[in-house]
Amino acid sequence: MLALLTALAFADDASDLLSRIDEAAKRGDDLHLALSIETTDRRGQTVQRAMDIWQKGDEKRLIRFAEPERLSGISLLVPDGETVYLYLPAYGKARRIVGKARGDAFIGTDFAMEDLARLSWSTEYVATKTGENALTLTPADGAKPASPRVDLVVRAEDALPTTVEHFDASGAVVRRIQFSDYRDVDGRFVAHSVVVTDVTHTRSTHATVTEVAFDQGLEDDRFRLDALSH
Repeated sequence: MLALLTALAFADDASDLLSRIDEAAKRGDDLHLALSIETTDRRGQTVQRAMDIWQKGDEKRLIRFAEPERLSGISLLVPDGETVYLYLPAYGKARRIVGKARGDAFIGTDFAMEDLARLSWSTEYVATKTGENALTLTPADGAKPASPRVDLVVRAEDALPTTVEHFDASGAVVRRIQFSDYRDVDGRFVAHSVVVTDVTHTRSTHATVTEVAFDQGLEDDRFRLDALSH
């Protein structure tokens, strides 16, 4: 009985921490980030890009390439908290991204589409606590996320992430995301350095936040599917 109660308490702790992580991801009424991105391949060659991310509440997010010109306008849209669309200007239309396809890399970077589009973890995963500020996530009943296992490590003071590791079905780490250089922006801490390592292909992408703006009064129209072509 004591062992059962201990296990149940540990499960409650894991659920509580996962709720804190999801709550910490909510960044005011709205948010705009501008990022400078450098991708480095296994030969040490680098490619520069620029990207903008807009978010409204905890259900709407738009990710759009700003540079280089040939990629400008390519976008990911989350209009309702869970549906994800990829928009390619060259084709003039968007397609819905579902299931394991969300784990595909986003246009030459090492960010998976699910990394950029995810607004919460608890909608698809259940948590097991593996340390004071660490969780292992596995798919909830009926959910089919791109990653069959995710390990999270967060900061004790605010449950913001420091490390996220994605695993494949064999149990091997395929992608590692590290957050650092947290800075206070209008009373909210924002990681200004994000490094994504594609372990399988020995590549990495370093995103540096160059601009942060909260509560700018973003209009809902920005997050409409038919607005992606504008």
